[in-house]
Amino acid sequence: MSPNPSKVDIIQAILTNQSLTDQEKTLLIDEFINEIKREYPDLKNHATKSDLTDLQLELTKEIEITRREIRELDVKLTKEISDTRKEIKELDVKLTKEISDTRKEIKELDVKLTKEIKELDVKLTKEISDTRKEIATSKAETIKWVAGMLFVQVIAITGIFFTAIKLLAPVANP
Repeated sequence: MSPNPSKVDIIQAILTNQSLTDQEKTLLIDEFINEIKREYPDLKNHATKSDLTDLQLELTKEIEITRREIRELDVKLTKEISDTRKEIKELDVKLTKEISDTRKEIKELDVKLTKEIKELDVKLTKEISDTRKEIATSKAETIKWVAGMLFVQVIAITGIFFTAIKLLAPVANP
């Protein structure tokens, strides 16, 4: 035996010793087990290979379940991202069309307003021209009337003046 035999070596030595009776072997093994129990009082709390294997299987199962859930979540999120991108593209197309339509309406309104402004400008220019003609015509008529009235007044004053001279002349020549 080696200087520090393992517990398995000790049990093996007890079992293979031909000089011991079965009862002695049982007593030695029993005593050996009691010694191990005294040396390791909380041996019941230690995990065995079987416990570790069961735990490993359980953890492997949990890991696979978690991986499946992650894959499902990944698929779900990928679909939601795809749907969101599609909605954004649709909204972008819609907004682009709305902007285009609005620009078209603004251009049409600009053309319409420019046309109306030109029409109003032409109309105002014509009305101003007509008003100037009317003012010129009125002015000419006013001048004619004033000239006519002035002429009549001059004739009337001249007539009065000559009548006054005729009336006053016999009084001045007696």
